[in-house]
Amino acid sequence: MCGRYVLKANIEELEKKYGAIPDGYFEFAPNYNVAPSVDMPVILERDEARKISSMRWGLVPPWAESPNTRYTMINARAETLSTKRSFSKPFESRRCIIPANGFYEWKKSSSGKIPHYITKPDGSLINFAGLYEIWKGREGEIISSFTIITTEANETIRGLHDRMPAMLLPEEIKSWLNPSEHNLTYLQDLLRPWPDDGILYYRVGTEVNNARNSGSQLIEPYSDLFG
Repeated sequence: MCGRYVLKANIEELEKKYGAIPDGYFEFAPNYNVAPSVDMPVILERDEARKISSMRWGLVPPWAESPNTRYTMINARAETLSTKRSFSKPFESRRCIIPANGFYEWKKSSSGKIPHYITKPDGSLINFAGLYEIWKGREGEIISSFTIITTEANETIRGLHDRMPAMLLPEEIKSWLNPSEHNLTYLQDLLRPWPDDGILYYRVGTEVNNARNSGSQLIEPYSDLFG
């Protein structure tokens, strides 16, 4: 799964990277410990334009009675997108990219869970494949939310976890975002494990365990002063 991630880029960098424009005004600062329920930038295509929109992490399906529901989902398994009620409609036409520089996973050990940071070798932006949904409340409240799609882990990180975010190549973004692209078999094929040599990980400090902690120190390699 993916339960925490990092986005160091600012809005201007996202505009340049994706050729997108902000969908309305919203403030955003680099976040080194993104947790569920936080509003984050996502890239989508709407009204024939590529846009950067602020959405809440944790997809809320339209039939939910409340946005704070047990049906909120931060991840969606690639293998069941077409069959799960929560994801089948968004998979058809409400697909998005969640930009990230990396993500965290925890490895089980005899002394507890040890956090690790996973990123590209050059630390550049990763294109997480995602879905989004629009929830409308009875009192007129509107919540835009997203989920990160996961697939099988590659050999590099399988020792940490058996799942990883589905990541897209730059040339695949156009098809993924196109709401008129309905070849679900083709889209499903894009959601494969990332190449083994295209990603790396290292241990980080336990400060990341607390979602209230942030800052670039969270992705610094762990140093054992007594080792």
